Amino acid sequence: MFLYSIIDQILALKFVFLIFYLILIINFLKNYSFKFKKKILDNEFKKIQSFHQKPTLKAGGILLFAYFFISYLLFYSNKILETLFISIVPIFFFSFLEDLKIIVKPFIRLVSLFLIIFFIVLFFDLKVYSIQFYKFDQILNNNLIFSVFFISFCFLFIINGSNFIDGFNGLLSIHVFIINIFLIFINIEFYNLELLTTCILFQFFLIIFIFYNFPSATFFLGNSGSYLIGFIISFLIIKTSQSTYYHKIYPFYFAVLLHYLFFEVFFSFYRKIFYERTNPLYPDKKHLHMLLYSIVKSNPKTSLLVNSYFLLSLFPLFLIQNSPGILKIYFLFLLFFYCIFYLILRKKN
Repeated sequence: MFLYSIIDQILALKFVFLIFYLILIINFLKNYSFKFKKKILDNEFKKIQSFHQKPTLKAGGILLFAYFFISYLLFYSNKILETLFISIVPIFFFSFLEDLKIIVKPFIRLVSLFLIIFFIVLFFDLKVYSIQFYKFDQILNNNLIFSVFFISFCFLFIINGSNFIDGFNGLLSIHVFIINIFLIFINIEFYNLELLTTCILFQFFLIIFIFYNFPSATFFLGNSGSYLIGFIISFLIIKTSQSTYYHKIYPFYFAVLLHYLFFEVFFSFYRKIFYERTNPLYPDKKHLHMLLYSIVKSNPKTSLLVNSYFLLSLFPLFLIQNSPGILKIYFLFLLFFYCIFYLILRKKN
């Protein structure tokens, strides 16, 4: 007990040290980096996906990357955290070029991001063992290239979903905060210490960022921040799924956690390609949260409404988490509900 007490105190001191340095970085970006601020300042109020009225720093990606760099140095024995940090390095530098408007063409961005993810998945052997469709699972476990492509597309879906819902104060950060609560409880239950520590570290960042982003925004995530958050939550879900595979935490449990991000990407591409005959890679103002905003007329209230419903939609997981068939049906029901809700909002706009 005495040894555990000492370990707990050391971990607590590391968290305090980490938060202290993160706040120092935040204050530096706010008050001293004048020349650099011009390059990452979002003052384009007329762009399609703009819902703010004052110039705001797109510094979320810098903060998140710096936070995990310091975390990596402090928790150097945590192999999960080490893998995660090494993985986010190329994603951060690539996506930060987007924030600086050096890479602007959507197709180049999409292909480049996919290739980066592909090699990360291949190098670190990130796998999904089952999606509970027998023939598909056979291919998934017996064909390495197919498996890597499939996991890479899953990452790409969630990263793009994160990028789609970014732009409203607190919408993405609170959304991922809710998902991460479920991952923390799973890893507590199965005593996955390294994963649990990484999830808690991520949660601390989200809490601090929400404080600076909601209800009014001192910082935006930017492309680099939304890409990193999307990648990190995908990584944590993949690792949690791998570690609990033999403990009957079924794949569609995690699919339900990600159902809103999945809906945003899948439905947006489907809508643009088959109904509107437009390029699915270009932004518009017809996402579900944007249609809701046109009725609510408030950026933070829209975020609260979307995330309040999302949280309520996850409560049934406590009752059905051991029922793989019901999890599949519930996942499809949630997607169907969002489609109906979307059509209702479209009629009112």
